[in-house]
Amino acid sequence: MSQSALIEKDLQGPYLLFEEIAKDLHALTISIDNQSLVDTVSDLRNRIRDPFMFVIVGEVKVGKSSFINALLQTTTEICKVAPSPMTDTIQQIVYGPEYMEIALSSVLKRITYPEEILKEIAIVDTPGTNTIIQHHQEITEKFIPVSDLVMFVFEAKNPYRQSAWDLFTYIKEDWRKKIIFVLQQKDLMSNEDLLVNINGLRQFAIQKGIEEPLIYPVSAKMELEGLSESSGFIDLRHFIKENITGGKAAFLKLLNNIDNCTNISQKLQAGIQLRKDQYDYDIEFRNDISKTLKEHERISFNNVNLLIENLVSAYQNSSATYKKELENGLGFINVIKKGITGIFNKDNNLHAWLEDFKSRFESTLKQNLREKLDLNVQDISDSIMQMAQIVSLKIKGSRTVLKNDHEIFSEIADKRAGVMSDLQQTFNDFIRNSENYYSSELLKSESKLAPNVATGTGIAIIGTIITALTHGAVFDITGGVLTSLGLLFAGITLGFNRRRILQKFEHELIQGKNGLEEELRHKLGFYITEIKTKIDHNFSKFDEHLVNEKKAIVELNQKHTSILERLGEVKSIVERMFSRIVKQG
Repeated sequence: MSQSALIEKDLQGPYLLFEEIAKDLHALTISIDNQSLVDTVSDLRNRIRDPFMFVIVGEVKVGKSSFINALLQTTTEICKVAPSPMTDTIQQIVYGPEYMEIALSSVLKRITYPEEILKEIAIVDTPGTNTIIQHHQEITEKFIPVSDLVMFVFEAKNPYRQSAWDLFTYIKEDWRKKIIFVLQQKDLMSNEDLLVNINGLRQFAIQKGIEEPLIYPVSAKMELEGLSESSGFIDLRHFIKENITGGKAAFLKLLNNIDNCTNISQKLQAGIQLRKDQYDYDIEFRNDISKTLKEHERISFNNVNLLIENLVSAYQNSSATYKKELENGLGFINVIKKGITGIFNKDNNLHAWLEDFKSRFESTLKQNLREKLDLNVQDISDSIMQMAQIVSLKIKGSRTVLKNDHEIFSEIADKRAGVMSDLQQTFNDFIRNSENYYSSELLKSESKLAPNVATGTGIAIIGTIITALTHGAVFDITGGVLTSLGLLFAGITLGFNRRRILQKFEHELIQGKNGLEEELRHKLGFYITEIKTKIDHNFSKFDEHLVNEKKAIVELNQKHTSILERLGEVKSIVERMFSRIVKQG
């Protein structure tokens, strides 16, 4: 069995392991719905068992076609050479029993040729980097990711052409490919000038991130004319023989495929981390919203407590004054005086005095309570309005780190941006719509206290509603107390009993105070909580997005971690096998 057959047999196990990993990676890219990565991994899977691939890049007229013909040492002009640019398609040169050209697409051609070296390597000839705008995507997506060695061919007289270096940046930074540099047409320069350009290219490549650039000055013309000793191709072929062919290509190809998948996985890892960062920021934002709502709910309830405390104080102060007057007015001597006086003037009898007493008490009580209401109601209204306004500002200021131009998760970023846009629009509409702040449970439409919602604009209606709720509750309670007192006073005809009247008066006042506290706490507490709940409800779609994101990120992390770990394991296996092959010579 030949060495290549033995190597192929030894690599069957690692290949099968790797193919299963690549399949899982492909499924993962499909699940995140990134078509570019799907296509890249799909193409990589289709090319797993292809020969080691050289991709030749460079500008037009630097002699790439002549270079390939010379490298293959062929008498057949595999890559056409002409005064004007000929290579307007991508040409993949592979081993075949005979020379044949097969058009695979409008921009891709496969050439087969019975050259021994092509059993281990394949060569991809590309259009000039300064003329391939329309083919650029085809080259980068189909060949650069699956290439094993990129040869940058420069004109020896000028190795600084910009379009080639632009492609170099993509290859180096995005795909971390092995790169060597070829200075073609060295025969057109003196040795001194050639050395200057070699050193210049070396420094330029180092600046671009290549620590030890490999540079091969060659002349395809000299090689094809049989001047191999001076053409420069001996050194280049020696590099290929020592580092790629002779049984190494299959190992290197598999290792490169593993590195390609690792590179894609690391891109996914960075994208998943950024997606997780966005999720973490969104959770922090959502928690901040909840904290804001709770804090302003607390402030509102504190203001309610202060309002009730002030109202009760005013109520008790007014009650104490009039209770003392009632005690004095119902004293034995005063009652006798009013009885005698009433014989001659009915307007000055006991019942008339009691009616006047009730009227003055009512007027004083309502005036004192109204003053306290007007002083404290605005604080409650302001705290609820601030609750909505601050939430609106926080929505507008929410942090976005996963941009909608993200290489991998642009669609997820778009989806999140849509959710945030909908949230902002929905909340803006919520703030503007006054009906969102009207509570039909507390203020019935037929009630004279119900505010005219149609005349309100958004959160501005809150003040009107709070005023209606508080004034309505207060005067319902005080009105009830005073009605009860009126009935009590009206019943004082016979069997006058001062103690019973004062006890009843005291009882009604206590009932009124307790009813005032209970009614206000219920109505205002219910209203504040209802508004908070309505505000929070605006985040329902955002909350659903967070639930879905958490689940997706956990699943992605699990699958991605498994793929990365298995890639590391199979790479270790192949590296150990490759090390044994190298040691054996």
